[in-house]
Amino acid sequence: MAGSSFDIAVIGGGIAGIAAAHHAALAGVSVAHFVEYGLPGGLIINVGALDGWPATSAVAGAELAAGLLAQNEELGVTLIPSRIDAIDGGASKTLRGEDGTWRAKQVIVATGAALKTLDVPGAKRLAGRGVSQCAWCDGGLYRDAEVVVVGGGDAALSEALHLGRFARAVTIVTRGDMFRARRRYVTRIAEDERFRLRWASDIVEVLGNDSVEAVRVRDRETGIEDVIACRGLFVFVGLAANAALLGPEVARDGAGFVITGERLETAMSGVFAIGAVRSGYGGRLTQAVAEATSAAELAAGRCED
Repeated sequence: MAGSSFDIAVIGGGIAGIAAAHHAALAGVSVAHFVEYGLPGGLIINVGALDGWPATSAVAGAELAAGLLAQNEELGVTLIPSRIDAIDGGASKTLRGEDGTWRAKQVIVATGAALKTLDVPGAKRLAGRGVSQCAWCDGGLYRDAEVVVVGGGDAALSEALHLGRFARAVTIVTRGDMFRARRRYVTRIAEDERFRLRWASDIVEVLGNDSVEAVRVRDRETGIEDVIACRGLFVFVGLAANAALLGPEVARDGAGFVITGERLETAMSGVFAIGAVRSGYGGRLTQAVAEATSAAELAAGRCED
């Protein structure tokens, strides 16, 4: 398989990558889809019911990913389980990975972003023992318990609402003095007395021996610290772009996300960036699919020139 050439190479196993491979294949060009490891689908495979996805009934993230992958196989997409470490420019791009090299006329980078972890004492030691980043996976373990969610965006509030189905109380700790989330999430949390809010605060330590027992919280304005007893800590403090495969000639913003032009092309001609790896991405699933569709159609059109 290594050494093969394709019209379009799509890199990344999330929904943006799967959708890009799908729409490129629909255009009738040869497509390689590189997925590094694990189950394709990215962060959404941990979501039991996708919010905002147009469907007649609730759709799980894993279900959506599996359905698209099956369609891609029927369309002739070549799925390659390999990490790509670098892309060399030129009229035909060379993709260098852990298992060899490949060539493609156009490349779509959809490598997404990883959830940031909490860099405080105790967080790494207790990962998987009360510190989690998947309420849909672990929420059932905290029935009638008290848990803490750290973060103030859509992911944090969505996961907090899911935890509210099981936990006795959910404390949300956020660095700011307001949420950066969808209005309906904020409204639901404000109307439910099980949710407790700690504004302008940082978690500075995760406490516990064999499992999480509490977190130490510091008020950002006064510096006063106190301890919140809990059995679980769910961390949603932002994303880090998975953009290491792109060289320094490809511009990034201050947070490390890839800068693209209006047509989603990077500074390297013929290389596009879509979804969560891209600076300016809106964060919605429907936006990821829209970007995937646009990039795939443009890249496929160039292959016909």
